[in-house]
Amino acid sequence: MISQEIRLVKISLTDSEKLTKIGRQTFYDAFGPPANTEENIQSYLNEKFTLEQITKELQHYNSFFYFAMLDNIITGYIKLNMGDAQTEPMQGNPLEIERIYVLNRYQGRKIGQSLVNESIRIAKEKNADYVWLGVWDQNPGAIRFYQRNGFKTIDSHEFMLGTEIQTDIIMKLEI
Repeated sequence: MISQEIRLVKISLTDSEKLTKIGRQTFYDAFGPPANTEENIQSYLNEKFTLEQITKELQHYNSFFYFAMLDNIITGYIKLNMGDAQTEPMQGNPLEIERIYVLNRYQGRKIGQSLVNESIRIAKEKNADYVWLGVWDQNPGAIRFYQRNGFKTIDSHEFMLGTEIQTDIIMKLEI
């Protein structure tokens, strides 16, 4: 029997095209129609998931990206932020999980759990006070997943997806 071990690999600038591709795909799969209109999704993708934008994010010294690899296949990724890279000003010295995505065909294989575990390990390694994230209020499965991992709701914020105002729940995990 072949072992299917999940490995996390730090993403570098040379991986920007791969990251852009998986970023676009996983975001579309998670939030595309029927959850949101095609127009709003395409607008968001064309703003946040271009090669130029992803390359810029990879170059930020306070952002860290990792691919989840299963048998040398990219199955998902995380984007972590500290300091001035965070999407919201937070108290103390936190680590933000800005993006955590797994390709649909690999969901249910504990890849998301591995990504959360790695985020917590990195936060501890970087002496963060806590880990926080924003999760769409219309994604109950993700909310339950984070709650099972000990995250607690602390706030919410609005964001634009195309022409629609949406709400993220802000969740925090003390470490």
